[in-house]
Amino acid sequence: MSSKGYIVVSGCKKCGRCRAICSLFALKRNSDDRPKIDHDLCDRCMLCVKCCPNRALIYME
Repeated sequence: MSSKGYIVVSGCKKCGRCRAICSLFALKRNSDDRPKIDHDLCDRCMLCVKCCPNRALIYME
């Protein structure tokens, strides 16, 4: 399994800011209402990471 890409950590409070800021609609809700990143749609602009008040999105290179 590759560790490259975005991950959502336990600090996520499910506020939805990351989904709202993504102009490519690359973030969806998973079954527990946390964001799930569609890596095929994502252009890695990092806006979701920057807007998260809880720093719950992390990008692993």
